[in-house]
Amino acid sequence: MINSQEKKMKDNILPLGTVVILEDGDGSELMIVARGSVIEEKKKMFYYDYGAVLVPQGMLAPEAVYFFNKENVAKIIFKGYENDSEREFQIGYDEMIEKSGYKKGTILN
Repeated sequence: MINSQEKKMKDNILPLGTVVILEDGDGSELMIVARGSVIEEKKKMFYYDYGAVLVPQGMLAPEAVYFFNKENVAKIIFKGYENDSEREFQIGYDEMIEKSGYKKGTILN
């Protein structure tokens, strides 16, 4: 069950280095290494809130990055580093995405 503080964190973009577990996933821990990534799928471009790698393996190959969105996060295990620049990025993230014009991608369960 998600408490109110964790829900608020999930509604905002999470910092790089944050470790999460996904809804409907296999329970693997993923570390966020990218945000707002634009990916080509079936000759169309989509954005995902996050790109992440498995913990503890890390990035074994470029194609081993898992893309997902805020709403796919079930649990936050560890929150990544935040400084003033990070907080500014978080504040402007939704506007940046809106201006990009890309549609949000969805993950398959």
